[in-house]
Amino acid sequence: MNKYSIALILIAATGGVFADDNLDGAYERVSLTNIRTGDSPESANRQGLLIMADGHYSMMTMNPDRRVIDDDDVAAMPAKDQVSYFKEWLDINGHTGRFETDGDTLTWYRDISENPKEVGTVSKLKFEWRDDLLVIWFTLPNGDRYDWVWKKI
Repeated sequence: MNKYSIALILIAATGGVFADDNLDGAYERVSLTNIRTGDSPESANRQGLLIMADGHYSMMTMNPDRRVIDDDDVAAMPAKDQVSYFKEWLDINGHTGRFETDGDTLTWYRDISENPKEVGTVSKLKFEWRDDLLVIWFTLPNGDRYDWVWKKI
């Protein structure tokens, strides 16, 4: 067995050559920051999980301190309070589907989303590694860029 055979066995055993754009893994949310203002549109204690493997991803973020109310309690609430509760309760961001990378571009194909308008949509995002952090960024129509930082776990 020569060194090339050993290299091929290692590549096959590990699932391929790991390039800088290999994003497979599980990540916890660190932050989401507007680069122009330095502000975040989300609460400071927002939590999130991003899992990417074999060309598929699943991502969800939420505020961990959302109120928990039993279904019977919600049904007994006045309509105005129910609306307030559900607005708070639904403050999540979650979608899942396929993903691809091409250089520094990450493409998400949303097959499922908490927002029905996003089902079937495609997002092209830029990404880079900063030390051990995955930074995914996007720009809004007003030109504001947001850096979304994730740490591999």
